[in-house]
Amino acid sequence: AIDFSAFQMNFQNLVVSQNVGGIPTLENAGNERFRGLEISSGWQIDPTLAWRVGYSLHDARFTDYVTEFGGVPTNLDGNQLEMSARNMAFMGFVYARDRGWQGSVQSNYVGPRYLNKRNTAQVGSYITLDAGVGYRYKEMEFRVDGFNLTDERPAVSESELGDAQYYIMPARRLTFTVRWYIGT
Repeated sequence: AIDFSAFQMNFQNLVVSQNVGGIPTLENAGNERFRGLEISSGWQIDPTLAWRVGYSLHDARFTDYVTEFGGVPTNLDGNQLEMSARNMAFMGFVYARDRGWQGSVQSNYVGPRYLNKRNTAQVGSYITLDAGVGYRYKEMEFRVDGFNLTDERPAVSESELGDAQYYIMPARRLTFTVRWYIGT
């Protein structure tokens, strides 16, 4: 299976965070344009094993936005929106059966992005790895899933609490799940 999409969205007055005199606030950011391409594919290798892969190219830019930095009006037209990566990709395998062992592994790539609206502070790309294993017996399933196993901790969104403050990606974590399928 292959899925392809292309999009363009034009926004007016998108609300963005801003620091005014050291106080966090929100303001309307003029006009922005989000456009991109996304393609993903899946291949059922055999009845129990599937492979998935995908890529996204995103271009999120200010198209008409003037704001102040240190009391100086600054035109941000053409700048990328902060925290918006242009390139993202994933690849993974899923092993699933009606009974017995189950498993999955997926790698996710997020490309470089800017931390600020002026596009002067860029951070590099990162890769995360998620994996899980489980066992299903009759109507019960037992699973352990790991997320962000590479323990990447990049900034993922700007904080509304102040200038140059960011929320970071959650640390490596494991979940343990028991499911009971009634009537199977």
